[in-house]
Amino acid sequence: MQTQRPQIGKLLLQYDLVNEDMIAFALYEQSATGERLGECLIRLGFITDNDLARVLADQSGSPFMDLRTFAPDREIMEKIPAQMARQQLILPLYIEEGRLHIAVSDPYDKTASELIFRITGRTPVIHIAGMNELKKLIERFYFLLEHPVEEEISSVTERLKLDPGAEVNVAGLVDKLLNSAISLRVTDVHITPSDLSSRIMFRIDGVMRPAHIFTSGLHNRLVTNIKVRSGMDISEQRKPQDGRMSFEFLGDAFDIRVSSVRTNFGENLVLRLLPSRGGSSFSIRDLGFEGQDLEKLVRLFSLPHGMVLVTGPTGSGKTTTLYAALREQDAIGRNILTVEDPIEYEFLMTRQTQVNERAGYTFASAIRTFLRQDPDVILVGEIRDRETAVLGVRAALTGHLVLSTLHTNTALGALARLRDLGISSYMLSTSLVGVIAQRLVRLLCPHCKRPWSPPPDLLEECGLQAGAEYYQPSGCGKCRETGYHGRVAVSEILTFSRELVKLVAEDASFREIEDQARKEGFTDMWASGRKKVFSGKTSIMELKRVMG
Repeated sequence: MQTQRPQIGKLLLQYDLVNEDMIAFALYEQSATGERLGECLIRLGFITDNDLARVLADQSGSPFMDLRTFAPDREIMEKIPAQMARQQLILPLYIEEGRLHIAVSDPYDKTASELIFRITGRTPVIHIAGMNELKKLIERFYFLLEHPVEEEISSVTERLKLDPGAEVNVAGLVDKLLNSAISLRVTDVHITPSDLSSRIMFRIDGVMRPAHIFTSGLHNRLVTNIKVRSGMDISEQRKPQDGRMSFEFLGDAFDIRVSSVRTNFGENLVLRLLPSRGGSSFSIRDLGFEGQDLEKLVRLFSLPHGMVLVTGPTGSGKTTTLYAALREQDAIGRNILTVEDPIEYEFLMTRQTQVNERAGYTFASAIRTFLRQDPDVILVGEIRDRETAVLGVRAALTGHLVLSTLHTNTALGALARLRDLGISSYMLSTSLVGVIAQRLVRLLCPHCKRPWSPPPDLLEECGLQAGAEYYQPSGCGKCRETGYHGRVAVSEILTFSRELVKLVAEDASFREIEDQARKEGFTDMWASGRKKVFSGKTSIMELKRVMG
């Protein structure tokens, strides 16, 4: 039984997620592709999967579910046959008070509810999720249910413990390790030798966690296999090396950067996993920016010219924020060009290029080329050197909006870094229009977080008030006993008023610049983090861990 569906175009216009030009362009594109309007808008990058899902959830009265941080329970998955899940686009989530919670993409199709009740005898609770993410995760989770890689890897450990010389399909084992890492949202895989073992560590949500352990005899075979696949020299074990390999898992493609360094027990490898095709991108509203900060970002990213920088250490979500900025652009009326290393998210309405240093195509050479391509917006993956910085500033001064990232710890630190790269104070004052500095803090698991009364000295140390409601992690099956699941940005946003521009041009001290910025309402990352603690999204100890 079907309920009358609302018109997607009108809904998205009503929620101010698209404009008439975007709808008209998508309808024009749709005339050739035959897609549904919503699918076409997502493919073109005008909206995200989650944007559409949130609108449908709000309209239907069902809760929205962001599946990007969801971890399934195997027993729950087994309650719905894989074939049915794939055909009907149903993902079982969890059981609560005897009711089975499921994710679907279409709240107006009642078939899913009827089938769930018929098969399980339980009344389902419907959650609305993005269709593309839902399809991907149904395939991934049911594949892992049918091919339990964790158990297969553990069986290798047991076999080698009994017989260190046992035959092992090393290539297959590496594939299983990568499959496991991708399914757990791992950003970095560490393969570390010790005296008696080879340890596999996964970095999940910014924290290193032990994943698997093998006897030391397997370590060199793992290293050799990965080095061969990464184009590295297997005969050279003394010098550090860098390589790269590609890997696919159920349609998701990854560009894996491999780094090796010699330790006293052998070669240590670190594999960084980067989506290389069609990664899940976010809108600004998905990243944790709220209130005035959100308004500042939208205003910054809609400027006609100038340089906007996103700063922070490695792994702080700079690239994700930069890509969210692209979604704020008028992709129909503006020519947007990017140079990336690698291309992590695909935006069909932009002209995306990838660094190729062997061919001489660097960030700096790309900017030179772009200036002959009639650009309005230029996205540069990272400012690494003086040449890129100078060319980026010149592009900003000649009427282009330049978006890029920089490795500094604070927003004000970007000024010092650019000066170190040879940019004069006058050039900075006339080109730089905004700096966003950020970190990522882990989100408390909503299923197991519990109230906590912190000691007074900790509250004082973190600038938090007594009497507020605070939470701490507990740990449950849904968060793999960590107490946390997913991450959100804490940030500080520096925009340049006339007074600040004057101070920068006059080469004023950073203290003077900061004092003026605070008079104008600038707040630092600690203030942003405290808001996340007050709202119960993260814990005091997590904020301390990230901010130091």
